[in-house]
Amino acid sequence: MSQKGKITEVLVVAGLAAFAYWRYTKMTEFEKDKIHADIKDIGEKVIKELLPEGIKSLLPSFVK
Repeated sequence: MSQKGKITEVLVVAGLAAFAYWRYTKMTEFEKDKIHADIKDIGEKVIKELLPEGIKSLLPSFVK
């Protein structure tokens, strides 16, 4: 990939991160709490359903 392509990718990612930060700062506390709960639920679902038992046994008990 050319140098110009790499710079473009970095600028796109930086722009998306800036937009996400701006959008997050404009949310109400209820919306922020809902996003945090959704992320936690998705993480728990991934751990319960997708991780092999061998890896689950290495995780702390509060994650299981």
